[in-house]
Amino acid sequence: MITSAQMAERMKTEILEDVRNGIVPKTVGCYADLHDYVDANCYGGTEELLEELDQGVPETDEARQAVLDALYEVMNPAVALVDAWIKTGGIRDGLAESKDG
Repeated sequence: MITSAQMAERMKTEILEDVRNGIVPKTVGCYADLHDYVDANCYGGTEELLEELDQGVPETDEARQAVLDALYEVMNPAVALVDAWIKTGGIRDGLAESKDG
């Protein structure tokens, strides 16, 4: 299963791709701002993780809640990492690195 740190790195890569493709402006100031342009909750493989966690789970409210809790246990720290990255110029720096590389 993916870790929060791995998910955050994947989110950053996908966000930078969306900025380069003109989907997300490079001026977004925080993670929440991404929702103005995309469903930011789909970054980082969250849908794949949800499918993985959902395998073989009974269709009960309790089981569904347990799956969501497990998703958020990975996703929430990843979002916090990406939010801090954006707020400290991560998009700007990531774009500059790709130009240099």
